[in-house]
Amino acid sequence: MARAKLAERVATLLTAAAIGLCCVAGLGVLVGCRVSNSDIKRWGTTEHGPEKLVAVVSHEKYDWPLRAEAALELIRMKPRSGRRVGINRLIETLSFMSPDERKKLIDGMAPEIIKQVKQPPPAGAAEDPSYPYKDTTVALLTYDKAILVSDDNVRKQLTEALVQWSQMDFERRLENSTQMFGMEQMMRSLGAPAVKGMPGLITRDSTKFDRIAAMVSELGDQPTKEAAAVKLVELAKYTSSEEWEKKTTPLLQDANKASKIVTTPQQFKAQLAQYQDEQLTKVFAAIKKVGTRPSIDYCLAVGADKNQGEKRREAALAALEGRLDRNNAADVERIFAIASADDVPDNVRDMAFSRIGEMPREQVIGRLYGLFSAKRWKVRWVCAGLVLTMSNTTQLGEFMGKLPGGAAPGFALSEPLSYGGKIDKMQVKDNLSPLNAVKPFLKEGSLAARLTALGYFYATGKTSDVPIIESFKTDKTPVPKIDDPDGKWQCDVPKGADGKETETKTITTVGEFVSFCVEPAMRGR
Repeated sequence: MARAKLAERVATLLTAAAIGLCCVAGLGVLVGCRVSNSDIKRWGTTEHGPEKLVAVVSHEKYDWPLRAEAALELIRMKPRSGRRVGINRLIETLSFMSPDERKKLIDGMAPEIIKQVKQPPPAGAAEDPSYPYKDTTVALLTYDKAILVSDDNVRKQLTEALVQWSQMDFERRLENSTQMFGMEQMMRSLGAPAVKGMPGLITRDSTKFDRIAAMVSELGDQPTKEAAAVKLVELAKYTSSEEWEKKTTPLLQDANKASKIVTTPQQFKAQLAQYQDEQLTKVFAAIKKVGTRPSIDYCLAVGADKNQGEKRREAALAALEGRLDRNNAADVERIFAIASADDVPDNVRDMAFSRIGEMPREQVIGRLYGLFSAKRWKVRWVCAGLVLTMSNTTQLGEFMGKLPGGAAPGFALSEPLSYGGKIDKMQVKDNLSPLNAVKPFLKEGSLAARLTALGYFYATGKTSDVPIIESFKTDKTPVPKIDDPDGKWQCDVPKGADGKETETKTITTVGEFVSFCVEPAMRGR
């Protein structure tokens, strides 16, 4: 590789000598003739033009304005076989120059490069003439084998030009695949300054707001992230508004006509609502990437708003993943209020508990245990499952003690069955296995605790474990009473001699629970 580059360099120098000293048919230059700007321009379109232009750029016999013009022509050259060979040759030539020569040449090129990078894209034009200048600028600033731009002021001007370039015609430039350096690659090379103006691009008509959010999240400083959050919240509010519905209605109607879809007014209303939810979900996904206070407050408000649809509330709380402030008592209070509300949809409640589960155990465990007395058993069910996930085996006794006492009215079948599986996955501490942690509660503690211990064997026990629970098959203690059909004590049992069909059997005692629910599950395993 080194020999090849050396040979190419020698060839370039020989070409330079040939241009200045002799008549060479292949080069088309007369002895003693001066190279002019028209020659430079013409060479940009010829087969051997790159070699001639590199020769002018690199040879000291030419004055600096001409050398800079030759360098600019290398930038302007049309792609050859899909590659901008001129830019590659220019960067390579610059890397061979001495620092002083390189600085003089870049100082000569920079004003025109900056001017072209800052040019607004021509309206309606198929081709954007700024791309080669932008790609050259990125190449100059990111070349890793030598410092090509040594002047801090010039480097600053080039960087500012790139930032300005990214703000103009953003969405089309983001997707253009002909660039040597894609928009996101360029911004990563520039860092935080590159995304400073990105929040301003998030408007009602934005289609790439999610990509903007991702770049701001990755590269932006805190003020930029907060500015992006404000704009995304504005977009979410607009997307959930009647104004959005009025604007989108004719567009959706036209789409239906084009697809020959016929709907009743009620069907169209449902279609519009579904589309609105889908768009809002995308905005909430972008909000999740950015975080910060404005988005946290908005998402908590939507999650708590009973007038919002279930999907929207769920999406808002999903956007808070990893974003709630553990040190903010108001955040903790608001998310618990959502989780504990009697009329909150189950999916929204589950999402709220997921956010609570991201907080330190010691910060929320008291509040979680407090919800064990909620009116709806499903609140305790989800809450208790979270407690078990956050706890270790030495803390199982604490958990069992918080379950309903006495006859445990309202304690549902789903509770011990699901608690048993979560106990099996508890973190082991002090060498106390889940099995050994559970065993004492088969005979001790409340009815709910005993049923939960048996639920452990339902979830994990094997045939070899059946002797452990055998004696409980004769236990006549009534199972808890519950009115909710979703929590009834019922198990499917074999029907008929062959056992291929099943029927639902109502469970009335602990012994029946063991005989018809727990033991069959163990033997089946």
